[in-house]
Amino acid sequence: MNYSFQYSAERATTVKRVLMRQGVSHRLLIKLFAADLVFLNGEPTQNQPVIHGDKVRFELPPSTGVAQSQAALQIVEELDNWLIVNKPVGLASVPGPHDQTDSLLNRAAGYLAGEGIEGPQPAVITRLDRDTCGLVLIAKHIFAQGKLDQAGETGLTKQYQAVVAGRVTPAVGTITLPLGKAADGIHREVQEGGQAAITDYAVAATQGAFSLVNIVLKTGRTHQIRAHFAAIGHPLIGDPLYGEPTPQYQHQLLQASGLTFTDPFTGLSHFYHLAAPTEWPSFPA
Repeated sequence: MNYSFQYSAERATTVKRVLMRQGVSHRLLIKLFAADLVFLNGEPTQNQPVIHGDKVRFELPPSTGVAQSQAALQIVEELDNWLIVNKPVGLASVPGPHDQTDSLLNRAAGYLAGEGIEGPQPAVITRLDRDTCGLVLIAKHIFAQGKLDQAGETGLTKQYQAVVAGRVTPAVGTITLPLGKAADGIHREVQEGGQAAITDYAVAATQGAFSLVNIVLKTGRTHQIRAHFAAIGHPLIGDPLYGEPTPQYQHQLLQASGLTFTDPFTGLSHFYHLAAPTEWPSFPA
């Protein structure tokens, strides 16, 4: 994949500054210059001066660092530089110590290789826990990842949906309980000196002893949703860590149900939404 930019300002600059203004990260710049993949008016270049009318182009280097999996990838939408996918329960977002070859990242690399991209190097932008399902944004390459980082997260929002125990009151509220690491090194618990953690929620429906809750995180702490709802007496159904597993559900009923982001390449905003999984308890409409 290659990208080109024509410099239109009157004041002279450098190749490096042109590329950095376009969202090329410093780490990627080093790789590009080392591999002679930057061109000024069609000729290989290092950090030479650029004047009005000059054309700067670069090619993405192939990568061999991501193992490719051919397992299924549920694509919600594909854009020029992005994949929006629905991650299933039981699949890690990125390779870990227990599985280096079949994570969401590996599956994205396999899909992109099948589309003819040599040495794909996707990046998972919105990671989810292994047993949380739902919408995930994936950059197809490291340039897209860097460009989104440069733009900041002002155009990136996530919504979640969960089934919790009991009838949550009030029906709309904010949980503001600081969280820290428990003594076992795994759980997160409410601690006076913990990190600030803010969770907005609204009950969407109730059925028997369950509540379906819509959630927006104001902070992004580890296990924040699970720990917060357990702390107020409404643990997520099926959560073996903060509640208890049930015969029907051996994992927490938590889904990334909504995703909004602004594409830094086009300036267009995109919104995606998923209904609750069919295997979850049914709630009245």
